[in-house]
This record gives sequence, C-alpha cells and structure tokens, in this order.
Amino acid sequence: MTTTQPGATVDLDARSVTRTVRVAARPEAVWRVLSEPEHVAGWFGDECETDDGGPLVVGTKGRLHFEGYGWSVFEVTRAEPGRLLAYRWGQSADEPGRMTEAEFTLRPDGDGTYLTVHETGFSGDTDDAVRAALDGNRAGWDGELDELVAYVESRAW
Repeated sequence: MTTTQPGATVDLDARSVTRTVRVAARPEAVWRVLSEPEHVAGWFGDECETDDGGPLVVGTKGRLHFEGYGWSVFEVTRAEPGRLLAYRWGQSADEPGRMTEAEFTLRPDGDGTYLTVHETGFSGDTDDAVRAALDGNRAGWDGELDELVAYVESRAW
C-alpha cells in the first residue's frame, strides 16, 4: 500500500523510531484496532493472541505472529483507553535486553485521529547493529501503520 502520510523517523542518539499518521476515524475505533486481538491481527502481523483471550489491558501478555519472522511476545505496560497503549515486545521474553517498548498515543482531530507510535529501547553490540534494528523497525512501522489506516478506514465503526 502507498501512502502520502509522512514516514517514520529514526533518532539514533535516543535509539527510537517515531511515526504519526492521521486516521479518518474517531479515537474509539482506532483504540479498538489497537487493543482487540482480532483487530490487531487485521493490520499488525497476521495473528494476535493474548494469554486470557481478552483485549490488551495493563498486564496482558500475548504474542504476535509475522509471516516470515515468526512469533514475538508482548506485555502491556500502560493503557488509557482511547488515549494511550504501550507494550514491551520482542522475539523472546527470556531476553528482556532485546525487547523494545512501543507506545501508541491517540489524539482526536475533528472526525479523525492522529496516531503516533514511538518505539524505544533498541540495543545492540555495535552502533551498526543498533542502526540496522532502528532502520528495520522504521520500515516496519511505515508498512504496519499504512495497513492500520487502511484497515480502520475500510470499516464502519
């Protein structure tokens, strides 16, 4: 999918990736797409499972599947319905140093919503390894948030 929205940016010093998109839907709809596993799987990877089968709330643990990459585990660290969702995620909960935190913030804008993802906590043995991880996730958020926008805007909420 192609978008005219700005792409993600990398801050090497802060070891973070950030992207903001505008979604033509109210924050309540965007929140559902971020927090309900069946909707998460519609734009972020191809499967989303939570340990309790419920929505993403503080303390929820689960996993996301990405075709070609396998499973990533996550744990929700903060949730303010309709406003903010954050979780730590990575390939293995046994390697917390290799997990990052993705924070999603929603800001109402008329009949739409500005959604920002800010991912932090990138680490690596070398600057080149950190840069590669940042660049990979920058490209990932470009694609994934484009999919989120298309997913939300293709439905009646």
